[in-house]
Amino acid sequence: MVPFLFAEPYFWEIGLAEAGGEEIPAVQLMLRRRLLGYLVPAFNMPLFGWNLYQMLTRVQTGAVNVNSAAFLEELLVTLSALFLSVVIPRFFPVYRSTYRLEGEGLSIVRFLHRRKVLPYGEIDRAEVYLRLDEKISSDAKNYAMDASTGYRKSGFKFKDYTNAEDKIMNLFVGLDIYMISPEKPKALLKELKTRNRRFTAKIVELTSRGKRIQELG
Repeated sequence: MVPFLFAEPYFWEIGLAEAGGEEIPAVQLMLRRRLLGYLVPAFNMPLFGWNLYQMLTRVQTGAVNVNSAAFLEELLVTLSALFLSVVIPRFFPVYRSTYRLEGEGLSIVRFLHRRKVLPYGEIDRAEVYLRLDEKISSDAKNYAMDASTGYRKSGFKFKDYTNAEDKIMNLFVGLDIYMISPEKPKALLKELKTRNRRFTAKIVELTSRGKRIQELG
């Protein structure tokens, strides 16, 4: 076990605000997700409006009966556009998540999601995955995939609040694993350890040559 070090420069500092907590610097939302967040509503909302207009026009002119199967089909097509505009951003991380250190715990906020607070005493462990090279070895990739598969088989549920894929911190709260993307994960580990002495962590560095694992107790 590697001792949990707190001295600079091993950890970056995160300042604590005098009141109301402090925002944790987060990785910027990756371009692919940002574009998807723009394109999904930009395409589906006008489509929903147009389909709704067409359907109402057909009903008013008597071209379709509201009790007919044709009307039901048009209604389903119209609602599907609205459904996609809401569901995709709701269940996929296409909008930026922000994180804060607050008095009651670590809070997570994302558009279309309610604010979630993780009490410090309930965060048992963290696992940090750092992708240091653009292309990582198959051994490193398989290690990360096998770890997530193993947790799912053990009953854990992942809740994705990441902004990118090169810096991911998994926070273990009961059987839930909250995935976040802090810009300075080692600094955040330090702050979490300060608030929960039972807290443990692991850092996994994924490179083109393999993986480096550091257990922090």
